[in-house]
Amino acid sequence: MAKIKNAGGAVALVSGLKLEDIRLLKKHRPKALILKEGDDEVFKVSAGDTGSVSQFGVCFADATRDEAALAEVTLLMPADETDVKEFAVDQIGPAILQLNRVEEQATAALTEVKAELEQVRAAVAVA
Repeated sequence: MAKIKNAGGAVALVSGLKLEDIRLLKKHRPKALILKEGDDEVFKVSAGDTGSVSQFGVCFADATRDEAALAEVTLLMPADETDVKEFAVDQIGPAILQLNRVEEQATAALTEVKAELEQVRAAVAVA
Protein backbone atom coordinates (compact mmCIF):
# COMPACT_ATOMS: atom_id res chain seq x y z
CA MET A 1 0.00 0.00 0.00
CA ALA A 2 1.36 3.38 -1.00
CA LYS A 3 2.09 6.12 1.53
CA ILE A 4 2.79 9.83 1.48
CA LYS A 5 5.68 11.06 3.61
CA ASN A 6 6.89 14.57 4.40
CA ALA A 7 10.57 15.47 4.38
CA GLY A 8 11.28 19.13 4.96
CA GLY A 9 10.07 21.12 1.95
CA ALA A 10 9.04 18.03 -0.01
CA VAL A 11 6.53 15.22 0.02
CA ALA A 12 7.30 11.75 -1.23
CA LEU A 13 4.87 9.23 -2.66
CA VAL A 14 6.22 5.81 -1.69
CA SER A 15 4.81 2.75 -3.40
CA GLY A 16 4.25 -0.59 -1.73
CA LEU A 17 6.17 -2.10 -4.65
CA LYS A 18 9.91 -2.13 -5.21
CA LEU A 19 11.21 -0.10 -8.12
CA GLU A 20 12.84 -3.22 -9.57
CA ASP A 21 9.50 -5.06 -9.40
CA ILE A 22 7.75 -2.28 -11.31
CA ARG A 23 10.46 -2.54 -13.97
CA LEU A 24 10.02 -6.33 -14.05
CA LEU A 25 6.27 -5.99 -14.55
CA LYS A 26 6.78 -3.28 -17.16
CA LYS A 27 8.84 -5.80 -19.12
CA HIS A 28 6.81 -8.99 -18.57
CA ARG A 29 3.25 -7.92 -17.61
CA PRO A 30 2.73 -4.27 -18.55
CA LYS A 31 -1.05 -4.63 -18.39
CA ALA A 32 -0.76 -5.32 -14.64
CA LEU A 33 0.38 -1.71 -14.22
CA ILE A 34 -2.65 -0.24 -15.97
CA LEU A 35 -6.01 0.44 -14.38
CA LYS A 36 -8.89 0.27 -16.83
CA GLU A 37 -12.55 1.17 -16.75
CA GLY A 38 -14.15 -0.58 -19.66
CA ASP A 39 -11.81 -0.15 -22.61
CA ASP A 40 -10.32 3.09 -21.30
CA GLU A 41 -7.01 3.37 -19.45
CA VAL A 42 -7.65 5.57 -16.43
CA PHE A 43 -4.36 5.22 -14.55
CA LYS A 44 -0.90 3.83 -15.29
CA VAL A 45 2.15 3.07 -13.17
CA SER A 46 5.58 3.08 -14.76
CA ALA A 47 9.28 3.37 -14.07
CA GLY A 48 11.44 5.83 -15.95
CA ASP A 49 14.16 8.42 -15.76
CA THR A 50 12.02 11.23 -14.35
CA GLY A 51 9.44 10.82 -11.61
CA SER A 52 6.00 12.36 -11.94
CA VAL A 53 2.54 12.20 -10.40
CA SER A 54 -0.79 13.11 -11.97
CA GLN A 55 -4.40 12.01 -11.85
CA PHE A 56 -3.61 9.73 -14.81
CA GLY A 57 -0.56 7.95 -13.46
CA VAL A 58 2.71 7.77 -11.59
CA CYS A 59 6.17 7.34 -13.03
CA PHE A 60 8.74 6.26 -10.46
CA ALA A 61 12.38 7.10 -11.06
CA ASP A 62 13.87 6.54 -7.61
CA ALA A 63 13.79 4.04 -4.77
CA THR A 64 13.89 4.51 -1.03
CA ARG A 65 17.39 4.28 0.37
CA ASP A 66 16.55 1.62 2.95
CA GLU A 67 16.68 -2.14 2.47
CA ALA A 68 13.14 -2.21 1.10
CA ALA A 69 14.10 -0.15 -2.00
CA LEU A 70 10.47 0.81 -2.59
CA ALA A 71 9.59 2.94 -5.60
CA GLU A 72 9.41 6.62 -4.75
CA VAL A 73 8.68 9.96 -6.36
CA THR A 74 9.35 13.24 -4.56
CA LEU A 75 7.56 16.54 -5.14
CA LEU A 76 8.90 19.85 -3.88
CA MET A 77 6.41 22.02 -2.09
CA PRO A 78 6.04 25.69 -3.07
CA ALA A 79 7.95 27.96 -0.69
CA ASP A 80 4.77 29.69 0.46
CA GLU A 81 2.96 26.41 1.26
CA THR A 82 2.47 25.97 5.00
CA ASP A 83 0.01 23.10 5.22
CA VAL A 84 1.89 19.94 4.27
CA LYS A 85 -1.10 17.67 4.71
CA GLU A 86 -3.38 19.71 2.45
CA PHE A 87 -0.65 20.04 -0.16
CA ALA A 88 -0.27 16.24 -0.18
CA VAL A 89 -4.03 15.71 -0.37
CA ASP A 90 -4.41 18.17 -3.24
CA GLN A 91 -1.35 17.16 -5.26
CA ILE A 92 -1.12 13.41 -4.63
CA GLY A 93 -4.46 12.40 -3.12
CA PRO A 94 -6.25 11.33 -6.32
CA ALA A 95 -3.18 9.43 -7.52
CA ILE A 96 -2.64 7.45 -4.32
CA LEU A 97 -6.14 6.00 -4.44
CA GLN A 98 -5.62 4.73 -7.98
CA LEU A 99 -2.05 3.62 -7.21
CA ASN A 100 -3.32 1.40 -4.39
CA ARG A 101 -5.75 -0.26 -6.81
CA VAL A 102 -2.96 -0.87 -9.34
CA GLU A 103 -0.68 -2.25 -6.63
CA GLU A 104 -3.29 -4.89 -5.73
CA GLN A 105 -3.41 -6.30 -9.25
CA ALA A 106 0.33 -5.84 -9.76
CA THR A 107 1.17 -7.88 -6.66
CA ALA A 108 -0.71 -10.90 -8.01
CA ALA A 109 0.94 -10.54 -11.42
CA LEU A 110 4.37 -10.16 -9.82
CA THR A 111 3.99 -13.49 -8.03
CA GLU A 112 3.13 -15.17 -11.34
CA VAL A 113 6.02 -13.54 -13.22
CA LYS A 114 8.58 -14.51 -10.58
CA ALA A 115 7.34 -18.12 -10.57
CA GLU A 116 7.49 -18.29 -14.37
CA LEU A 117 11.01 -16.86 -14.43
CA GLU A 118 12.13 -19.47 -11.89
CA GLN A 119 10.69 -22.22 -14.10
CA VAL A 120 12.61 -20.84 -17.05
CA ARG A 121 15.82 -20.56 -15.04
CA ALA A 122 15.44 -24.18 -13.90
CA ALA A 123 15.10 -25.29 -17.52
CA VAL A 124 18.31 -23.56 -18.63
CA ALA A 125 21.42 -25.74 -18.68
CA VAL A 126 24.70 -23.90 -18.91
CA ALA A 127 27.74 -25.88 -19.97
